[in-house]
Amino acid sequence: MLQLTAIVDGKRATMLTEGSIAEAARSCRDRFGTRFEGFAPIPTETKGRSKWGEYREKQISREELEAWLKEQDDEKEIREIFNVLRG
Repeated sequence: MLQLTAIVDGKRATMLTEGSIAEAARSCRDRFGTRFEGFAPIPTETKGRSKWGEYREKQISREELEAWLKEQDDEKEIREIFNVLRG
């Protein structure tokens, strides 16, 4: 379960999801339309756990996981999170 802070009409709203961050964003866009402005900065651990969950559920490949990691500013920290989750 992920807890995210959605920004809707400039106001913060707590969102709980069992899906990925991308699925949560799609759900918010469907529900709020253009009023959905995105999410507040997502903590590194939340990003890492979410992406690891997608990988473990076979929603993304190892190559997609590695490509995503290379795009992250906090790649090293996320790799450490993955190592903990793996073990």
